Amino acid sequence: MNTPELRESVRDAIAYDEARESAPFEHEITLLTGLGLIACAFLTPSRTRAVMHALVGGALVVRAASGRDGLRKWAREPQAQPRSRIVVTP
Repeated sequence: MNTPELRESVRDAIAYDEARESAPFEHEITLLTGLGLIACAFLTPSRTRAVMHALVGGALVVRAASGRDGLRKWAREPQAQPRSRIVVTP
């Protein structure tokens, strides 16, 4: 898969994720899972496993905080408007 096709696939996945309704407690479960993996990172004897647990856990915590049902919903903030793209032609 070349780079333009990969970018288009990522854009499609993002558009799908933004258009769908969230599953019940999706962000809460993701947050708890992320925090659990971070806690496991402190208890794992292997450094490699600790780093992997911390990285995945951190990514899950960021995922739980993002989006329309993450911190934005908790803080009762309105939905962010996407930035408009400016096309410059020579």
